[in-house]
Amino acid sequence: MPRVKYSSKSSDGILAVTLTFSIIEALAKSSSGLGVTALAKLVGATKSRVYRHLVTLTQAGYVVQDRQTEKYRVGSGMVALAQAIITGVDIVAIARPALARLRDEFGHTTLIARLEGEQIRVLDVALGTSEFSIVQRPGNVLAPDMLHCSALGKIALAFGPPDLVQNVLSRRLPKKTSNTITNHRSLSAELDRVRKRGWSDIPDEGMIGFNALAVPIIDRQRNLVAMIGTIGSTRILPANPSANLVSGIKRAGTQVSAALGGLRASEHGCA
Repeated sequence: MPRVKYSSKSSDGILAVTLTFSIIEALAKSSSGLGVTALAKLVGATKSRVYRHLVTLTQAGYVVQDRQTEKYRVGSGMVALAQAIITGVDIVAIARPALARLRDEFGHTTLIARLEGEQIRVLDVALGTSEFSIVQRPGNVLAPDMLHCSALGKIALAFGPPDLVQNVLSRRLPKKTSNTITNHRSLSAELDRVRKRGWSDIPDEGMIGFNALAVPIIDRQRNLVAMIGTIGSTRILPANPSANLVSGIKRAGTQVSAALGGLRASEHGCA
């Protein structure tokens, strides 16, 4: 968190806004609350100046004070504001430039999708430029019985809600091709591998002659909010994809996650 720099060349209004956000950021990162002295040290301002800002923020409902400890913490007003901001974020608009760059660099159809219950819905697509490109459309749905043999599904199982993978591992895994993983222990091992390297693939596992790569998009709360995938025939997207392609799709996932204030896949929980 940057400390507030005071300069005679800076206007009081800009400094006040900067200090306000520094105080809010410090309180948001503290689970037990902070007193005036601790806050002043963190933001590099005097206690009297910090106190005046806290009074204003408290009156507005963005900060509350514990009367017993006299520590301050984020109030319901700030929580509601944060939720409104998150709700208003258009993840498709944020991801679209990254999808286009990935498609333009490698020629494969590239998409963003999200988990909805136990199915995955495609949100946006950048169609590939190769004659062997696979066509996908926004709104297409990947059924629950494909989670174990699709790149997006493996990301959902590896980085998504724990109860999702528990549910999938509690039932029979349909065999789609001779390469489909149908053993529960083998799928668990595969998901561990996905978590460690931060991406998934499915050469000939869901459909013969078809492969796909996918990476997670992770928010500030370490939740899986969406996935980026690239798909193609094994003729142009082989079982051992190029290091450049792997780096490119991981970079796209990192960029979109960062735009949401989130984390790289390698920083997520089990990685």
